[in-house]
Amino acid sequence: MIKKIFIVAFLTGFSQIISLVSVGFLKTLDQSLVYDIGNYESLIVVFTAIISLGLQLVTVRDIAVSEKWKAILLNSQRDRFTFSFVVLIGILLVDVFFKRLELETLLFYVVIPLIALNGDYSFYGKGEPERGAFLSFLRVGILSIFIIFSVVFDNPYVKITYVVTTLVTYFVVGSLSSHFNKQSYFVKPKLDFYKSYINSLDVGLASFALVFFGLGIISFASYFYTEEAVANAYLLLKIYVFYVGIKRLLVQILFKELKDEALVIIVDKIGMVIAISVIIALVYYPEYSIKFFAKNYQKSIENLPFLLPAIFFTSISFAGPLELLLKNKDKTYSLGFILGASIVLALVFIFSFVDNTNEAFIYLAISVGECSAIAIHGWGLNKFKFFKTRGLYAIGVVGLLFGINYIFLLFGSKILSLVLFVLSVSIYILFVFRKKIKVTID
Repeated sequence: MIKKIFIVAFLTGFSQIISLVSVGFLKTLDQSLVYDIGNYESLIVVFTAIISLGLQLVTVRDIAVSEKWKAILLNSQRDRFTFSFVVLIGILLVDVFFKRLELETLLFYVVIPLIALNGDYSFYGKGEPERGAFLSFLRVGILSIFIIFSVVFDNPYVKITYVVTTLVTYFVVGSLSSHFNKQSYFVKPKLDFYKSYINSLDVGLASFALVFFGLGIISFASYFYTEEAVANAYLLLKIYVFYVGIKRLLVQILFKELKDEALVIIVDKIGMVIAISVIIALVYYPEYSIKFFAKNYQKSIENLPFLLPAIFFTSISFAGPLELLLKNKDKTYSLGFILGASIVLALVFIFSFVDNTNEAFIYLAISVGECSAIAIHGWGLNKFKFFKTRGLYAIGVVGLLFGINYIFLLFGSKILSLVLFVLSVSIYILFVFRKKIKVTID
């Protein structure tokens, strides 16, 4: 188990680190290019959510509890592939009426069926997170390395080559996932594909809603906020997405075991430790974190307090949403994310009338939405006991971690204190994995 965790953690962590490094290079490009690439990445998140629309989560759950995973996966892939053409036609119609069609954008939309043909999600249900993490590493890593090389070698055609690289990457990753599963990459469409989506509609709407708690909000905000505000929001939200990626890593590794409430509590406690640590790193050491990613460093520092609550609220239950699914509480799962996302979208729209040049309102909307979602999920899991258990632990963690950081700062070197702080937290998390989580699973 520890070996599996190490492999998945290394691959996922390394890909996320490369992604963060690429943001540091991306910020040096022209603002319009940052806006375009940010919008493309946001659209990929949205397209993935639309195509998945609950079917992916339900498929992973079914694969996890059934020996006939090949038939389940094949049916899912056929449904996804067919639906992707409906999505493609719908997106083209929207652009015809509301946007100016460009060659790069039309070419980019080819990614929609390629996303549908990618079956890497199956490995988490099969209990093979190493393969899923490897494919995720390729998907994130290739595009991140492309951005780094484009800046280093002064690529004059960043936009079109980014689109082509995206298409090639998704084709390669999808082909590899089919190879690992020993199934054909291309599948036959199904006329009755809609039945599977209807059956998973509750979870599907929640899955789609979930994208607006992260980079997915960028494509929506681009209609109401200035190009500068959207570009700045995209860069800082990449840090938030990095944190969410750590959360997803823990949940994916332990997916099959999350029916155990004791394990869920342990994972949530680790989540709170990570969240508070990230907040401390951003607040006390912005010159080693935010400065690397932000185009406007001072403005990002001023707007940071609006994003920090989102990091904390989502940490209160790292594993809670998937625990709801595994316990067949789909309606509670859906209600939390749908209501939370509706609040995010509504506030982003309303705040644009207050000041559409300030990306802080986008962060604030996400924070309020996260708070609403966790309130519903927590109540659905264990009512007052859920919040009491995690609340008491959070108070202790805040005091302990801020105290440890204060002691390290007394050494007089911020870089040294940051390194010591990160090492301390990492050692604690590894200890929990080796002792408590291993024992719980065994």
